Parts: sequence; structure tokens; C-alpha cells
Amino acid sequence: MKRLLRYTTLVLLTLGILSVEAPAQSEGGELIQAVAWEINPADAGKWVEGIQQIVAAAKQANLSSNYAWHFWQEDIFRYRLIYPVDNMAYFDDPMQWMRQYEGTPGQPTLMKAFEMLNNVASTTLSDMVVEHVPAWSHETAMDMATLPNAHVDEIWLRGGTEEAFDALMKDLVSFFGEMGYTYPVHGYRPRLGGTGEHLIVTFFDSKENFYGKSNLDRLVEEKGASERWPALLARFSSLATRAHHYDSEYRPNMSYMPSEAASDA
Repeated sequence: MKRLLRYTTLVLLTLGILSVEAPAQSEGGELIQAVAWEINPADAGKWVEGIQQIVAAAKQANLSSNYAWHFWQEDIFRYRLIYPVDNMAYFDDPMQWMRQYEGTPGQPTLMKAFEMLNNVASTTLSDMVVEHVPAWSHETAMDMATLPNAHVDEIWLRGGTEEAFDALMKDLVSFFGEMGYTYPVHGYRPRLGGTGEHLIVTFFDSKENFYGKSNLDRLVEEKGASERWPALLARFSSLATRAHHYDSEYRPNMSYMPSEAASDA
């Protein structure tokens, strides 16, 4: 049993469902714990299978949507877990996720998944809690939950530029609204962990459309805003010390998000 508890804790830490520290500050918008890691190529198949076993265990346990999660794949062997939490108080009792399985048909399935994942070699790339900022977000008629792709911009700011970045993000959202930009865009500020990166996530349907007919640069040109857009980008450059961007694909077979009916059962 002690060995089981050791590797259970190890796997939960790896998955980001446990946190080793809790912040004192109060929260504003929706909070998300995001953990990214790279899997040893030889263990990639075992890793996916192990996560799928956890999904199966969650279904068997009829896990509430309060404990749901999403997986995204950023590269061949790079994955990111997105785990929404209600508030920072969650981290005062991180084992609550584990307790949801106790005494349910999903408990033995979960233990088998942990045994499998315990033998997977991986490197944690980042572990952070971010806060969704509605004022930094552009909403559209598209249902974000149905969009299978995301374009992520990570931005590290110069010291003392948070207010200027806030103003820039609000101007950016206003610009997207004026342009009638097709895709929803969400902005996130760092709250805990990570290396201070701010995130801008654009959810989209397909790369063919995102980089083709629905491309932002094409829309800007059509709307006659070819001078305003570079000016906004220049403001980003003036505030950032570095930036990184990439595309990510949603992995429904590794994610758990029950229907409202199931979560209310």
C-alpha cells in the first residue's frame, strides 16, 4: 500500500492534479491549472493508454464536471493538461480529486492506470495556474467547446508594464470586434508557477481556414485596417522581453468533460 501511495502521488503531481504550494492572493476570473510535459518517445503509446484508462475510471466513477480536465497536444510527444479549478482554495485540499473515486467501480481502473503511468518517462516543461481575463477576451458566435484547435501566444513582459499590457489587450479585443474576427480569443494572466508568461489563446476550426480564408491578416486588409494592425503588434513588441507561439490540437480521447446530465446525477 505504501508503494501504491508513493506512485499515486507521483502520477498526480505529474498530471498537475496535485499542487505543492498554494498562493494567498484572491482570484478574479476563471482559474486553470496548466501542466505541459514531453513524453519519452518510447513511452508515448503507454502514456496515452494510461490517460485513457483514467478517463475510463472517471466515467465509471461518474466523476462530477467539477473535476473534469482537457488534454491538448502541442507536438508529437508534447502534451498539456488543462484542469479548471473553482478557486485557489482548491489547493488547500488537493486530494479531493482522488477521493472522488473511493468506493466506486472506477477505483481499481484508476489504480491500474497509475501503475502504467508510473513506468512512463517524461519531462515536465511547465506547471502554472493562470486566470482568464474576460476584458482580454474576444467572444464570437462560435462555440469554443466545439473547436478542435488552438493557437497559443506566450508573452513575457518587461518589468512594470502590466498596466500598459492591460490597456493593449483591451484595445486588441476592441479591434477584433470592429473587424468581426471569426474566432474566439481568450487572454490569461499568470497567477502561480510558470515563468511569468501571459497567454493569448485563439480557438479555431481548421488550419486550412485559420491560415487561409479566415486569416486575420487577410481580414485586416479587407477591412482597410492595414495601418492599425501593425501599430498594435508594435506595442506588443515594445512591452515584451520574448514571445513564443504554437498550434495545439484537442485530444478528446484523453479528456473528461461529462454532460450536465451526468454531472448532476
